[in-house]
Amino acid sequence: MKKLLFVLLTCAALNADDIYEGDLSAMEAHEMQKKGSAIIVDVRTTLEFIYTGHGEGFINIPAYEWTYVPKSVEERVKSAEFELKTDKTKGHVEIQKLYDAKEVFNKNFVSDVMKAMKLRNVDSVILVCRSGPRSTAAANLLAKEGIKAYNLENGFMFGWKEAKMPWDGY
Repeated sequence: MKKLLFVLLTCAALNADDIYEGDLSAMEAHEMQKKGSAIIVDVRTTLEFIYTGHGEGFINIPAYEWTYVPKSVEERVKSAEFELKTDKTKGHVEIQKLYDAKEVFNKNFVSDVMKAMKLRNVDSVILVCRSGPRSTAAANLLAKEGIKAYNLENGFMFGWKEAKMPWDGY
């Protein structure tokens, strides 16, 4: 939880110095995509992209991934036993504490985005994440590299899906 808070605060801090082109509505982003003037890159993790759905034609290039290293088998067995014996109305086991989570930045992120843009012959990229903070940070990162980058306002869940734009998934 502390790491997630750190990521969100970092993203918020980056927003203070936004240098990307700007935020686009889902309709504007979809129109640019359909015209062939931009690609939409989904910066969420691979698991998010696969299991929570994605917009039609989105290209998944994660800005980072998470690795989860389980604690010892003894700790996990002890937790499972506690879970079986505990009255659920009086508390629960915090399963995430049984794993050490580590954020791993995708060192190929910028070059992969540039390669995708070249393959699609576009000069602009629209970044999207779940709700906006990660894609804003990614748009700023790309803009610092001289790439014409936009952010999808409110992300996939609250921008794209709520606007009833085409998407695929569960």
